[in-house]
Amino acid sequence: MFSHSAVPASSELPGSLSKMDYLLAGGLTLATIMYVIGHIHHPILPMEDASMLLRYSQNVARGNGIVWNVGEHPVEGATDFLFMLLIGVISGITKIGVKTVAAGILLVSHAASVATLYLVLRKLYRAPVLVAGGFAAILGAGLGYHFVDMAFSAPFYGFFALLTWCVGMVCVQRGVTWRRAIWFALLGFTAGLIRPDGVILAILMLGSVVYGVRSGWADRGKLIIAVGIIFAVFGGAYFGWRLHYFGYPFPNPFYIKHSSSLQLSGLKRSFRNMVEMLMPLLPLIALGLRNRAARQQTIGWLLTMVPFTAVWMFISGDNNHYSRFQYVMIPFSLLVLGSLVAGWWNEQAEGSDGPARARSMALPVGGMFAVLVLFTIYYNAHLYLEPFSNHGAQDLAQRLKPYASKNYTMVVTEAGDLPFYSEWRAIDALGLNDAYIAHHEHYPTAAYLDQYKPEILLYRVWGDYSSNAEYRAQLGGAPVETKDVLTVMDMALARYAKEHGYVLAAMWGTDRCIADVYWVRSDFADRDAILSDIRDHPYYAQGSGKLTTDFRDIPLPTAVCQAL
Repeated sequence: MFSHSAVPASSELPGSLSKMDYLLAGGLTLATIMYVIGHIHHPILPMEDASMLLRYSQNVARGNGIVWNVGEHPVEGATDFLFMLLIGVISGITKIGVKTVAAGILLVSHAASVATLYLVLRKLYRAPVLVAGGFAAILGAGLGYHFVDMAFSAPFYGFFALLTWCVGMVCVQRGVTWRRAIWFALLGFTAGLIRPDGVILAILMLGSVVYGVRSGWADRGKLIIAVGIIFAVFGGAYFGWRLHYFGYPFPNPFYIKHSSSLQLSGLKRSFRNMVEMLMPLLPLIALGLRNRAARQQTIGWLLTMVPFTAVWMFISGDNNHYSRFQYVMIPFSLLVLGSLVAGWWNEQAEGSDGPARARSMALPVGGMFAVLVLFTIYYNAHLYLEPFSNHGAQDLAQRLKPYASKNYTMVVTEAGDLPFYSEWRAIDALGLNDAYIAHHEHYPTAAYLDQYKPEILLYRVWGDYSSNAEYRAQLGGAPVETKDVLTVMDMALARYAKEHGYVLAAMWGTDRCIADVYWVRSDFADRDAILSDIRDHPYYAQGSGKLTTDFRDIPLPTAVCQAL
């Protein structure tokens, strides 16, 4: 497969595909699907943050609109707009649950990315079968299964980014036509609909393609005009609809998580994430220095990858599980690295002595590449292995679900699993899914909570991130000077609970310094039953899944909690 016979003759159309290529692409797709199914939870176990998005999708599926609480004003807490909407629409039509629909979309997207990567490497870059298949296998057995399991949009987002890049590279390799320019713009616009940062990614890709096109500004102008018109017309219409429907131009989490100052720690984490995900393959970048054409190709890739990686210095990296914010760059980065390998190999087969040289190199080079592929797959399989479970919150939510019809309200800092599975009316105390909190004090004031008179309050204290005084204040609501947003918000909820006569239901934690604190209002009919639902059943920690202890009657620590 690494032999010279795998490289088409120069008289052929570049990368003519055979029936065998389509069969191999189908085989890689099937292998990817089997691999993912074998590595995910059964049933699907969405992560806490993904459950927020699924709550919106569920409301869309039921015909309630894009709302957090049924009957209230629309709010976009799900930043993955098109993904959230597609799940809701498909679920509403098919009557299949949103968790299953989400997993299906992500699995199809991931498998389609693998097939696309293989076929484009073969057709556009004349990659030997071993090279194209190797890089496709790396993608298929890579980190994508995490996102299918956790219901994060990364594979769906990554698929459209890959398609956008592929069309751009066709423009670079074979010339710009209006049809190609329009497809590039439409696919880039779709990536922007999936996530807001997709707009930035599409613009950066445009810059890379414009840099790569060598046929003059007439062709470059087609790309720029197509992107400009489609983003202005369709984007303008979408933006206008957003203002009308939601009342605000940006997703709700933007107003909570954005930073007006540079976050160097976020910059470091973002670049570290990219290095971690591509680590075994990074030496292949050296192939991009071998000649002018390869350098231009590598620079074009870096013109997108480096600025997009750096963008995350302006936005909080909280909840960036499994580097999902940066994963979008992995599929098209594998395409670039694969094209560099293919280009180098094809160069070895050129010239009068090329075929003989290629045959002599096929076995050792092919063997080394196969080892690299296997090692990369092994590396990816062991890259992010931290345990994850959210059965504790899910089990409690299922016990609370029978009360949803009574229009009870919970105020929670952990606004994913409890609201989604219980179907209660919920106030997200962090403001990610609450427009009032996001645009006012950034925490729920007593006056705001009085409007709802919530039956349950939940907040998570993180004593390992604060002083002992702050930790005590988080638990008991005592005033303390601090600028930590989470501490301020926890204190506000604790103070509200005490001042309004709430009953401390439980303080669940595997460690005294980290706990989920539950309060229950004392003056409603189902108080005792709900207290029992919270405190009289096993409760498992989010993440580790370990059985927790109720620390209500255990003295507070006298020493500062240490980071775990």
